[in-house]
Amino acid sequence: MITTFFEDLRNEVRAARGTRSDDPAGFLSIVSLGLGSDWSDEIRTALGTCQVFLALCSPGYFGSVSCGREWRAFADRLAVYRRLTNRSAPSLLPLPWRPTGIPAHLTDIQNTDSILPAVVFDKGLFRVMRQDRYRDDYDEFIAELAGLIVETAREHPIPASRPGTHFDKLPFAFPLLPKPRDGKDAARADPDRGARRRPYLDDPDELPRLHGS
Repeated sequence: MITTFFEDLRNEVRAARGTRSDDPAGFLSIVSLGLGSDWSDEIRTALGTCQVFLALCSPGYFGSVSCGREWRAFADRLAVYRRLTNRSAPSLLPLPWRPTGIPAHLTDIQNTDSILPAVVFDKGLFRVMRQDRYRDDYDEFIAELAGLIVETAREHPIPASRPGTHFDKLPFAFPLLPKPRDGKDAARADPDRGARRRPYLDDPDELPRLHGS
């Protein structure tokens, strides 16, 4: 379902920019990474060059060290932009994949929008996509969101940053996870623990990694 959302949004961004179908217009690890590619390097490059960052928020998202690293990497670029221009860029967009609260120390970022359909913020994008009665709301949401991404990227050109350290070494933005009591608790607390090192998002509780160009 994440890939469907990504492709729908990417097509609308291309239309809003007036670009061809081969315009990348975004990065999602499970779509954009090629076989044999260095996923750490490509993700860090995307984080260092994208102009808009979409965080599809859920309880699992804010429990993920990897998602916290991505959020922090882009937030650091926004801080540099603010120092250079004395302007704040609304380029980090927290969208509700499932209804959830934003961690208290991140609530200075606006997490609603009067232009986008309210049902997405009330129900969560996952539910809106699953139910046919919200089809028109979903289509409107994609079109409005694509326009917002293109407008934001044009108005606020965020300076690129070099990839830097390996992805696993990046700092992360979310609070430390509780110390696990046993192996079973560890698997629940940290979905990125153990062998699952390469990004994998193909279950109902995906941890989305979208980076808009």
